[in-house]
Amino acid sequence: MAPIRIMLVEDHQIVREGLRRMLELEPDLKVVAEAASGDQALPLVTSLSPDIVLMDIKMPGTGGLELTRKLKELNPDCKVIVLTFYDNYLQEAIQAGAVGYLLKDLHREELVQAIRTVQEGRSPIHLSVPQEHLADIAGATTQQYSERELTTLRLVASGLPTGDIAAQLFVSQATVKRTLRQVFDKLGARNRSEAVAEASKRHLI
Repeated sequence: MAPIRIMLVEDHQIVREGLRRMLELEPDLKVVAEAASGDQALPLVTSLSPDIVLMDIKMPGTGGLELTRKLKELNPDCKVIVLTFYDNYLQEAIQAGAVGYLLKDLHREELVQAIRTVQEGRSPIHLSVPQEHLADIAGATTQQYSERELTTLRLVASGLPTGDIAAQLFVSQATVKRTLRQVFDKLGARNRSEAVAEASKRHLI
């Protein structure tokens, strides 16, 4: 199996070097690029298409939140995990397109597991993030999905077959199947039951 390809976006060289050494102890992880600023990161994402970007928030010039938005526009398949000292940017990070939010005081094992979790299609949030910020995540996360995708998810969760969903939405069955494929991709699900379970976990339905 190919390793998970990671790009580090962090303006402190010592932190970047430490992250690289830490991650490359794992045989299934490979750091393919490093960037100290947004200007450096954008062309690297375009040319290398990493699986995951570990993103700092506070950097000179373009900050991590704005850079996350730009990276997602360039490569929607790229998964951004915010890695920061600050616990109060969770909602903004999710709205910008990040799929994970971790604080820099976590252990190596936690970071490695979070990266694998994101690659599997789930969204890790550091346990140290205050509960009041976690309460905002449901509303922020739903903005990553279209209204049709969310409605289709709810109808799937209610147990309706494709034909009945199409009739309720006044669309073709092909459109329902296409929407479901998009939802499966976003949730990292292989079938309806996995999609419903993951959507419920993310408070989408």
